[in-house]
Amino acid sequence: MPDSRRAFVTKLLTLIAAIPILGVAACGDNRRLKKCTTSDDILGPFYRENAPSRTDLNANNQKGTELKINGTIYGEDCETPLNNAKVEIWHADDSGEYDTSTDDFEFRGIVHSDTDGKYEFLTIVPGRYLNGGTYRPGHIHFKITANGHEELVTQLYFQGDPFLDSDPWASDKDAEERIIILNEDASGNKSGTFDIKMMPA
Repeated sequence: MPDSRRAFVTKLLTLIAAIPILGVAACGDNRRLKKCTTSDDILGPFYRENAPSRTDLNANNQKGTELKINGTIYGEDCETPLNNAKVEIWHADDSGEYDTSTDDFEFRGIVHSDTDGKYEFLTIVPGRYLNGGTYRPGHIHFKITANGHEELVTQLYFQGDPFLDSDPWASDKDAEERIIILNEDASGNKSGTFDIKMMPA
């Protein structure tokens, strides 16, 4: 075989051999992102648009145990803080009821991550409510949007809730990372950290 033809065939075979390798690398990178990013959850029937921007969701000082949630929003590499991400939050009151119609938007609000990707809000520990034959564990809904990233709808749960194992969503394996520890201070107020990692669009 002439040298020029041999060189062409060798180069062609090298390119063909590289194709599955590139494909595996791309899939592997996607799997890595899926593994490190925050898993999604159901939107639920109680989402309302146009909630106000505020860091205190308990606008009318309703009864309940004070709860502060903070965390960091991370971008597509799951390490770089993402600023100006829009975080919509909603949950039930102390008795398990959602505000579905009032202008107060009780226990609903929007916060944005700062230049360090951090967000924080104050509220109360959400109550449980009956769902079919069992109670849903206390939970907080999140809807996060950020430029260049997939919209994320998810839910936050709390360690020690007796209804975690019987709930079809909280008991899902993908929800494990979203079940957080709550710390309690001397006054009985609680706090926890929930970091969120976004998928690229």
